[in-house]
Amino acid sequence: MAANIPKRTLNTLMNAMSSGVVPRRGLEYIAVGRKKETQTFVSDLEDTSEGGGAFRFISGRFGNGKSFMTQMVRNYAMDKGFVVMDADLAINRRLTGSKGEGLNTYRELIKNTAYRARPEGGAIEPILQEWAESIAEESGVERSLIDREKIGSSVRSKMSSMSSLQFSHDFLKVVSDYVYDYLRDAEDSPSARWLKGEYELKSAVRKEVGINTLIDDSNWYEIVKLWAEMFSILGDKGLVVFLDEAVVLYKLQSKISRTNNYERLLTIFNDIMQGKSSHISMYVCGTPEFIQDPNRGLYSYEALKSRLVSGRFENGYDNYLGPVINLRPLSNEEIFVLLRTIKELHEQRYGYASEIDDAKLKTYLETVLNNSISQALVTPREITRDLISLLDTLHQNPQVRFSQLVQGRSVTADHNPDEDDIIEDLDI
Repeated sequence: MAANIPKRTLNTLMNAMSSGVVPRRGLEYIAVGRKKETQTFVSDLEDTSEGGGAFRFISGRFGNGKSFMTQMVRNYAMDKGFVVMDADLAINRRLTGSKGEGLNTYRELIKNTAYRARPEGGAIEPILQEWAESIAEESGVERSLIDREKIGSSVRSKMSSMSSLQFSHDFLKVVSDYVYDYLRDAEDSPSARWLKGEYELKSAVRKEVGINTLIDDSNWYEIVKLWAEMFSILGDKGLVVFLDEAVVLYKLQSKISRTNNYERLLTIFNDIMQGKSSHISMYVCGTPEFIQDPNRGLYSYEALKSRLVSGRFENGYDNYLGPVINLRPLSNEEIFVLLRTIKELHEQRYGYASEIDDAKLKTYLETVLNNSISQALVTPREITRDLISLLDTLHQNPQVRFSQLVQGRSVTADHNPDEDDIIEDLDI
């Protein structure tokens, strides 16, 4: 039986799946398979907490579990004390571009920054404000009397290990100003705007913030590295960054634009894998074509291809420890377990007992697979979404029978085989 889930989590989970999108919460209740992949991510997080990091591409076709997998890792990372950032790449959000597309990605990452106390995002300012409160408490004076210079000295002292990082001087100056502005209850703080990447002109940054560094397409990753190091100093385990929908880069019509973005990917990849950064891991999700297409994909950029191509001795076996994790499709057995869990969650949500037993779930799965041109084209997203729709229909229309809706096989009501019989019948 499915675990008893808090109502809010259950509703969010079911609503998301019925819409074909990955839910932000409750994924642990429906996770099946992916054991080896999960072990890799757990190992990466351990390395990140110790000052290292990882960069991996997660490859899988649409609906095959990339977003689900990364959301699972995101939730697990927060539970273990990491800060996370995530962004879906889009035509106006890339790694670099001629119209601030890289800066847009930075802004999205900042907006979606989350940690255990703020899992839905928007965590940058709460993290800084919590630190500001601790600085005020340590100072032993009233907030209104706190001196700007003393705050700056306290911040620089706490963050002294960041001094060798590029842009750290300006970054820490802005952080100090933010702490001061917050403690003095200042409104519309220029420091907050800078940290969020809201400035577009260096002249405005000089005038309003008092520094020379403008966050833009050329340096946003360096600023993310500074965040990672700061989070670690403040007591978090490190930073985990997720970039989804990287197929957008593959679809760029301009070869120059694709090459520029691939070159930026290579720079970040080398930086993390060579140990030039610390306490940061990054995962980039895309389709197999995005990675392997020799004309437009990452393999079209020779420097990336040489780092990502499979080893000559893998001989088709799975390798979950390399730079590319290829998500295999769930087996029919794993999908069956998932369908049973979803059926039980649907019953739990609406407080009823459905007529759908294991035999009918088997019939449903076989019907979906048999009616598809290719079983490889049927994704877990589609199968689960359609099952929820079927359950909704049957629950709201008690006069309708399962056999009326699921075509292709007759349903034997008297037979209720055990799980082993069903799995055996599925020919897997």
